[in-house]
Amino acid sequence: MSAIVLIIMMILIGAIIGGLTNSLAIKMLFRPYEAKYIGSWKLPFTPGLIPKRREELARQLGRMVVEHLLTPAGIRKKLQQPLFQKQLSSWAQKEMANLLERDVSVKDALAAAGFNVNEKEIRKKIAELSANQYREFMMNNQDKPLTDFLSTEWRQKMDAGVNRAGKFAQHKLMEYLSGAEAKTKIGVIVENYLDGKGFFGNMISSFLGNEGLADKIQPVLIEYVQSEEAGAIIGKMLTQEAERLYQTPVGRLEAKIGTDAIAGLIGSAVSSSVPVDRWLNKTIQEWAEPVKQPILNNMVPIMVGKVSHALADRMEVLMDSLHLAEIVEKEVEDFPIERIEQLVLDISRREFKMITYLGALLGGAIGLVQGIIVTLFS
Repeated sequence: MSAIVLIIMMILIGAIIGGLTNSLAIKMLFRPYEAKYIGSWKLPFTPGLIPKRREELARQLGRMVVEHLLTPAGIRKKLQQPLFQKQLSSWAQKEMANLLERDVSVKDALAAAGFNVNEKEIRKKIAELSANQYREFMMNNQDKPLTDFLSTEWRQKMDAGVNRAGKFAQHKLMEYLSGAEAKTKIGVIVENYLDGKGFFGNMISSFLGNEGLADKIQPVLIEYVQSEEAGAIIGKMLTQEAERLYQTPVGRLEAKIGTDAIAGLIGSAVSSSVPVDRWLNKTIQEWAEPVKQPILNNMVPIMVGKVSHALADRMEVLMDSLHLAEIVEKEVEDFPIERIEQLVLDISRREFKMITYLGALLGGAIGLVQGIIVTLFS
C-alpha cells in the first residue's frame, strides 16, 4: 500500500512541477516588464524574453512585413485584379456622384475648402492675364503682316466689306453732289478759278455767270459719280488701301494706338464680358448636370484604371519612400508591453492552457516512471 501511495505522490508532485514550470515559462515570455536589481546585481531572466528582445522583435517584424506581407508584387497584383478595380470604380463613382450633386455654390464650396474668392479680384486677374497674353502675343508676332492672322473666311468678309464701303461711298458722294451745298461749293470753286485766269476768265464769268457754270457742272459731276467707271475707281482705291493694310506689320498698327492702351482695352473687355458673378453663384449640381453621366460612366472608370496602373508601375518606389519597415519597427517599439501581452493571451489563451496541462501531464508521467523505479529498487 505504501508503494501505491508513493507512486501517486510522485505523479502529483511531477504534475504540479510540470504544470507550474510551463505556466512560469509562459509568463516569463512577458514578465517582468523591466529588469529587476538587488543592489547593483541584475536578477537573471529579467526582464522577460519579449521585453528583452523588443528592439530585435520590432526590427524583425518590420522586415517581415516588407519582405513577406506587404510586398510590392502582392500590392501590384491586388491593384490589377478586375474585381478590385470594379470595387474601386464603384466607390469612386459613388463619391464623385455625391460631390457633383452638392447643392452649394462654387463660391461657398471654395470658401469651405479655404479659398476665399472675390469677384472684383477675379475680374482684375482676368484683365491682367488677358493684357499679358496680348503683350506676349505681340512681342512674338509684331513683324508679321496682318494678313497672316486672317483666316480665309475673315479675308472674304473683309473684301466684301470693302466692296460695300465703295458702293456706300459712291452713293453718299452722289447725294452730296446733288445738294444745294455742293452746288454753292462748285460755284465758289469756279469763281476762284476764273478770277485767276485774268481777262479770259472774267469774260467767261461775265458771259455765263458763276451760277450758270455751277448749274452746268453739277449734273456732269453727278452723272460721272454714278457711272461704273467712278465706282470702279473708288473700289480700286479702297481695295489698294485694304491690301496695304493687310500687308502692314501688326506691330506698326499697334504703335499708332499704343501697346498699353490696346492691352488695357482688351483686358477690360474680356474681364467685363466674363460672367464671374453668375459662375460663382452657380451650384456644383448645376455646373455638373450636363456632364454628370459622362463623368461617372466614362471618366471615373478610366481615371481609376490609369491611377491603379500608375501606382502598380511605381509601387517599389512608393514603398521605398514610405519606409514601411521603419514605421512598423517604430510602432512596435512604442507599443506597450502590457498591451502586447494582452493581445497574445487573448489570441492564444486556450493554447497556453493546453501547454500548461501538457506540462502537468508530462510531469505526472515522469513522476509515475520515477515512482515505479523507486519502488522496484527500494
